[in-house]
Amino acid sequence: MIRGLVTVLLFSGYLLFSGPNVHAEPVIGLQPLQYVETIEKGERKQAFIDVTNPSSQAVLVQFNVQAFKQVDDKGGLSFYADEKISNGILLDYQEKQIPARKTLRLFFIVDGAKLPTGDVFAAVFAQTKPEQVARLPSVRIGTLLILTNGTPGARKANIESLTAPLIQLGNSIRGEIKIKNTAPANTASGFFPEVTVDIWPFGPKSTITGPLIYTGNTRTISLDQPSNQMGIYKVTANYGDSVKAQWMLVITGIWRWILLGAFIAIAMAALIYKLRHRRRRIML
Repeated sequence: MIRGLVTVLLFSGYLLFSGPNVHAEPVIGLQPLQYVETIEKGERKQAFIDVTNPSSQAVLVQFNVQAFKQVDDKGGLSFYADEKISNGILLDYQEKQIPARKTLRLFFIVDGAKLPTGDVFAAVFAQTKPEQVARLPSVRIGTLLILTNGTPGARKANIESLTAPLIQLGNSIRGEIKIKNTAPANTASGFFPEVTVDIWPFGPKSTITGPLIYTGNTRTISLDQPSNQMGIYKVTANYGDSVKAQWMLVITGIWRWILLGAFIAIAMAALIYKLRHRRRRIML
């Protein structure tokens, strides 16, 4: 992972309905879907989120900041209050009414001097107030901030396994790579590992960026490498000094049809030879 990478991922599908009635019309939405920034220790930078009200009536939206941590190998998250995080990410508004079919540009300041050093995991939440309009649900939508403030946390990981079918057919070589964040326990280390995949011999070498992996967790990276090859190949996945490899028979791309054509030609030749041999025996 490149030092100093800061990725902001926007989750617009995290909905918490607090009322018995669910309105068919969407209440609020967030844009953009991805925001990339670099924060140096002590630096202050401004960013924004567009909060849209596509409904036909005004909605009152409350905003707050929480920390989060990844709690399982599927990427599940747990949110919690953290004073350092809320003091280091300052919002323009705590509450704001958004008119019907209008968009609010919510600015916020990321203060590197107040945030913890290293990997910082935070979320900016926007939540509507359900009691303001009858039959409208309360909707909570979160913007996840995955920040590296100054010196990043440990970027240690171990490839636990590389699994793939022994016979590869189709247009690509497919499989799964499981990788674990082996940073010390109770440290805020989370990053997107870049795994190198090498197909030997004659195959390409590529880099696959995995999902966010928090300390102690194991995530799965899907391998789907375009391929036009035939033969026995060794596929190797490595991250740093951690390596896993697997041998497989690869028949991909145009080679599938060449091999199929060869089989058909051999079968036809064998059939013709058999028919001619039978005819000769009848004539004798």
